[in-house]
Amino acid sequence: MVTRKILVLSPLPEQVVLALLKAKASSELVMQVEVISYRGGSKKELIESAREADIILGDYTFNTAIDADVLRSASRCVLIQQPSTGYQHIDVREAAVLGIPVANTAGANTVSVAEHTVMLILACLKKLILAHKKTISGEWAQDEMANHGVFELHHKTVGIIGAGRIGVEVAKRLKPFGANMIYYDVNHLSADTCVDYELSFRPLDALIAESDIITIHTPLTVETENLISEGRIARMKPGAVLINVSRGSIVDEAALAMALKDGRLQGAALDVFSTEPIGPANPLLDAPNVVLTPHVAGATNESRWRIINMSLDNIVSVLGGGVPVNIVNGVEPGSR
Repeated sequence: MVTRKILVLSPLPEQVVLALLKAKASSELVMQVEVISYRGGSKKELIESAREADIILGDYTFNTAIDADVLRSASRCVLIQQPSTGYQHIDVREAAVLGIPVANTAGANTVSVAEHTVMLILACLKKLILAHKKTISGEWAQDEMANHGVFELHHKTVGIIGAGRIGVEVAKRLKPFGANMIYYDVNHLSADTCVDYELSFRPLDALIAESDIITIHTPLTVETENLISEGRIARMKPGAVLINVSRGSIVDEAALAMALKDGRLQGAALDVFSTEPIGPANPLLDAPNVVLTPHVAGATNESRWRIINMSLDNIVSVLGGGVPVNIVNGVEPGSR
């Protein structure tokens, strides 16, 4: 009996992954599987571990990169399953060259991120953090809060950058608030979707100039890195709000912090940062009117379970000779 090895790069014990597999696969299939949790600390150790892997379950913390060197060593690998939507730490182009399918869990955290986005928008408009701090410090700032600017979402123009699953779910949730919604994406939405959610397309720079609130839902690519640059931040409406729950490197953090300190922007809320965990030198830490969360927009109890299920379903499918879903690098299974 040939044993197939699953290399787990996420911080998950072998016993947990094996128990989840047993709940989804036949006992005969599970008996043919060995689960190995990677605990090495060097690239050399990772390369050695990858040599024996038939399937690699990626790192949802993004700390363990699967680069070209690792991929070339993984001569037996028939699937890299990333247990998250993002996969920027995997060299998907090299994986495609080598014929290794890379799959993610797109859609598993869509609702979670969309809800988090709406929460952050309202927190900025209502100055939630400031009101909370004053109240717990013993100040009754009922009259003072008006001086800081407390606003409604109703009739505000919300610019959605990236109109994929999450961007559309955000629009769905903002529609009942009576917001005026515009979007930018390299792929235009269907006419029916635009009608259903009252969305209008704008070129990116037009969206930047027109929006009271800008919310980012585009993946990090070569094209989107520093997309919200110092120049684009300078062209935002005075008093606008910026929300980023996508990837930190899409936004020029230093320019955003300066715009907040200068009072040109009303507020910002970010769940993602250029370096994670966020470092003490990040200029956003002492910027006014910010709401910062530790990359948890998609991490609800419900979404974690969906991510685990989707990942394990794909692995079980491939172990049984089936076809995985959510392949992100265009490789047909069985290419190796």
